[in-house]
Order: sequence, then C-alpha cells, then structure tokens
Amino acid sequence: MEKDFFRSIINKADFGYVLLSSAVADNFQKTVILDANEAFTAMTGCPVEKLIGSNVADLCCLFFKNDFENVVKDAITIPVFYFVAELDKGFHIESVRSSDGELALIVRDDSELSSAVTVLREKQEQLRTLINATPDIICFKDSKGRWLEANSSCLTAFSLRKDDFTGKNDQELANYTLPIYKEALEACANSDETTWEKKVINREEEIVTMPDGTVRVFDTIKVPLFYDDEKTMRKGLVVLGRDITDLKNAYNEIRRQAGLIKSLFDIIPDLIFYKDMNGVYLGCNKAFADFVGEEPDTVIGKTDFDLFGKKVAEEFIANDRIMFAMRQSRLNDEWVEFKNGSRHLMSTVKTPFLDADGELVGLFGISRDITELHRQSCELQDINLNLHATIARETEKNRKYEQILFNQKKLADIGNIISAMAHHWRQPLNALGLYIQDICQTYRDDGLDNDYIKGFESTCMHLIGNLSSTIDNFSEFFRPQGNSSAFRVMSEVREILKIYEAKLAYHGITFNASCICGSNFMDCQGFYENMGCEYTSVVVDGYKDEFKQAFINVLQNAVDAVDEDFDENGREKTISIDVDLDGDRIVIKIFNNGKTIPEYVAERIYNPYFTTKGEGKGTGIGLYLTKNIIENYMRGKLYFENTENGVVFCIVLPVRKPDPVSHSA
Repeated sequence: MEKDFFRSIINKADFGYVLLSSAVADNFQKTVILDANEAFTAMTGCPVEKLIGSNVADLCCLFFKNDFENVVKDAITIPVFYFVAELDKGFHIESVRSSDGELALIVRDDSELSSAVTVLREKQEQLRTLINATPDIICFKDSKGRWLEANSSCLTAFSLRKDDFTGKNDQELANYTLPIYKEALEACANSDETTWEKKVINREEEIVTMPDGTVRVFDTIKVPLFYDDEKTMRKGLVVLGRDITDLKNAYNEIRRQAGLIKSLFDIIPDLIFYKDMNGVYLGCNKAFADFVGEEPDTVIGKTDFDLFGKKVAEEFIANDRIMFAMRQSRLNDEWVEFKNGSRHLMSTVKTPFLDADGELVGLFGISRDITELHRQSCELQDINLNLHATIARETEKNRKYEQILFNQKKLADIGNIISAMAHHWRQPLNALGLYIQDICQTYRDDGLDNDYIKGFESTCMHLIGNLSSTIDNFSEFFRPQGNSSAFRVMSEVREILKIYEAKLAYHGITFNASCICGSNFMDCQGFYENMGCEYTSVVVDGYKDEFKQAFINVLQNAVDAVDEDFDENGREKTISIDVDLDGDRIVIKIFNNGKTIPEYVAERIYNPYFTTKGEGKGTGIGLYLTKNIIENYMRGKLYFENTENGVVFCIVLPVRKPDPVSHSA
C-alpha cells in the first residue's frame, strides 16, 4: 500500500524522484533503481527504461556521471547539494525511507543556490590559485576522509595528479599511488581519526619518504569542521602541512653542536661560565659547578653573592665592570674564599659577549685554579735560590778545573816549544862552535888581524842575537794576557810558525803557508821580517795568549798525524796553512796529509781525555780546550773536514773591522 502511495507521488511531482530498493551503505551492488519520474529523467538525461533495474554502483549518466553512488551514500544520512557543471545548475538532494526499506531520493532544482554556487566557484578558483601558489601543503577532505581539493604542493608531495585524488580517501590513495607512500598515507588516515576523536585542532609531525629515498618531515595542522555546535555531525577536514625538513635538520644540527659544545665544556678541566650584564649566571660547565658545589642547572639564575662570600663577590663584580667599560678581555689573578672556608688562587680571563648587533649583553669567562701551581712556583723559587748558589759553586769548581787543564796543556805546549827552540838553536850553536874552533886555529897560525876579529865579532853577535830573539819570542809567547784585546791574527800565526820552522824541517815535513793576498806569506817581504801583505791589518777581538795556544794545539796535532802516518816508501809529509778572509770572518785552515778521521773518532774528538795517540803521547784535552777557547771565549767556530788527501782543521773568527792599508812599494 505504501509502495503505491510512493509511486503515485513520484509520478505527479514536478521535482525529480527516484525510488531505490533496500539500500545498504556498504553494498551498493545489490541496490537497484525501482522507478523514477519524468522530472528526474529530464534532469539526468537518462530514459526511464535505462534507469529502472540499473545497479546503483554501475549507473552512469550525464547528470551524475560516476558520482551517483557517492551521492546516494551521502544523501542517506544528510541532505546534500550537487552541482552539475555542464548544466551550470545546482540540485538539492535528500532521501526518504519507507517502512519496508525502500529509499526515495528527492532532487530539486535550486536555481538561487546555483547562482550562489557560480559566485562561489569563482571565489574557489581564486582561492585555488592562491593555495596552489603557497609552498605549504593544503588539502580539504569530506566527513568520510575523501579528498575534495588539494594544492600543487600536496600533489607533488605524494606524486599525484589532479584527477587522481578526487573522491578517494587516504587508504584508497595508498593503493593507487606509488607503494613508497603507502605507510605515510595510512599514517595520515590514523591522524585524521585522532583529530575527529579530539574534536579540536590537532598538530603533529608526519614523515613522508620520497621516491629518491630521502625523508621529508611535515608540520601538519588538521582542523575538524562540524555541522552542529555539539560537534556530532562531521562536515569536513582541513589539512595544512609545512615542510620543516631543513628546519628540523638545522634544529637537530644545532642540538648536536650544542651537545658537542656542552660535552667539550664538561671535559675541559678549566672553569667556564657566562653571565648577563647584571651578573646573573646564564650557564657554566661541570667543572665550575663542581668547584662551587652546585649542579650546572642550579647555578643558572644565581649571582656571585649566592656562590661566594661578600668580599669575593664584590671584587668579581668590580672586575666585571672594568671589563665592560674597556669592552676587551682582561686577565685577573684572584684569591677566592669559598663558603666552606677554602681559599684558591684563580687565574680568570673574562671576555665581553656581544649580540648580532654588536651590543654588549654579558661576559664569558674561563678560570683556572692555579693554587697548586702557585705553591709549586714558590717552592721552585726557593729551590732556584739554592740552585743558583749551587751552580755558582760548581761553576767555580769547573773554572778552577779548566784552569788546571789549561795550565797542564800549557806546560805540555811549553815542552813542544822548547823542543822547537832546541831545533832552532842547534844550527847557530853549531856555527858558533865552528867559529870558535876557526879563531883558535887562526890564532895558532898567527893569522889574526883586525879585519878577521871584526868579522868574527859581527858574525858571532848576529848568531847570538838570533838566539836572544828566540828567547824573547818564547817569553812573549807565554806572557799571561788577562783581558780580551784586539790583535792581528796573521802576525800571531807567523810568530808561531817562526818558532816551529826548524822543528818541521827536522821532522822532514814539507811546509807552506798561503795568504789571502794570493802569495806565500812566509815570503811576503821575508819570513823573519815585517810582512808586506796588504791583509796583515785584519784584526780580531779576543785573548791573544789563548788563541796562540789553540793554534799550537791544532798545529801539533797535524805534526803528530803526519809523523804517525809516515810512509817509509817515500810518501811526502805535508802541512799547509791557508789564511783567508770570508766576508766578516777570517778562516785559518791547517791541512795535513795524514790519515782521515773515522766516524767513531769524529763523534768524540772534542771530548776531554779522549785521544787516539799512544801512551805518553797525548793527554786528550788539547782539542777540548781549543774548541772551548775558540767558540766560548772568542765567539768563533772550530771544525774539521776529511778530504781526499788528508784532514783540514778550520778556525773561524769574526773580524772586528779591517783597516784599509795601502800597497807597499
């Protein structure tokens, strides 16, 4: 009876009616169209015979296209408005259910609402252009979670096109788009449901894995919309999302660096702290907190008066103000007395802290407890005072010991000089003996006359004068020279060689001396006379006596070296002296063609009491003293070099100032 009533109303109505069989929201495959009036067929463009018996899920016509199933789903619970773009009209659709389960849809042409929709569509286009221009994700969903609208940023985030999402919920899109988005879309659906349950704006971070494997983090805000104030009838959901991946990474990097800095500060044993302009502590490291007996978090907000005694706090604040006024770092050594009564000497560097605009906002401090260092320094000072006295005593002992060595070596050198003098005197003494024998024989032969006596006197006196001159040279050579003085190097070298000439000849040593002028300076105007060399004015500052002894040491070693290596097969013994001027230095080279010096000897050659000579032939202190004299007393240098033919020792001395001397005629 009720069905007939429905059909009579449907056929007479001037607005569209369509009668459906028993409708089950989740099974529209079984829901079919039972009847429709002419107004409905006119609206939809589908004839009645095509509509009746059609499956709701499969129905497709000009009016509804593929949306009929969704329209029926929505109209079962609430009235809906459906806009047909091709007709530029909107239609109001609601449902009426009979007692036996049949469902009638009422479709009314709402022209007035259609005009409003046209205006609204224009506004929507403007809004769509706006939301597509924003880089943030914007998405509108209906009460069932189906996507109604999404901007370009949202589509790009999920690799979707505009036509892909319409009418689909997150679960359906998860099965539709790339598999990599499945987890993210399912998480979105769960977040939507949480928002509906809370019935208030919900904010969460949602993670989306991109096709290239990168992970993007979105700060998502979801706004639930309801038809009623009681929030029982869901209307739709607005989703706003901002890509905060870079911000998140930057934040995580800041946190990582902050953690690294904190860890670094905490492992530094020095005390680190920072305060604002009012002296309030803003932070510190663990060492500072432990030092003041606090935790790092409890130090924040306190002042020096809270952590130290009043006197110390006032001193700290005064130093802070000086540093603020100077606007530059200051170092303070401060005795700090803590509340437990302990006192510590703190060395503190305070540096002004500026903001981005260069405004002074506080200070940064690094402090080191130097109490123990101060104690050790005081002890070290006491030790140093005693040490200086000990060193002075030992130095005096060493000086006396070296003086003994020097005197011992000098006595040995005297022996060498006396030996050289003996060779030097032998010839004139032999000559005197011959002259005496000759005068006696002449006397017996009655051959004496005035001329003979005068000649005899002149010759003998000349020989005696040479002997006397040798004694004078010997006396001059060993006369003590207590103070440093200027002397001419070549003159002193020549005097020594004059004494050694006879000894070198006696030992069969071929000897020559080369001057910086390019000549043999033994022949420069005569070996026994004043030298005519233009370089004889080269002067050095030092101890003449000590220099002569050093030169004799090297010369005597050269004599011993060639004697030791003398070849019975006739190899010639050679010693040569070469004096040269190298810039502001004079270089004296003493060469001998004896054996070269092996490496194991070279490493110890200047050590005291080290000698390679046989027993009784050397003390081992000659080269030790020579190096000490040349390098410590005369600021020079002594070294040797092995050559293909022998060994050369070099004495290098700084020249005081060469005086220009004109060439002798």
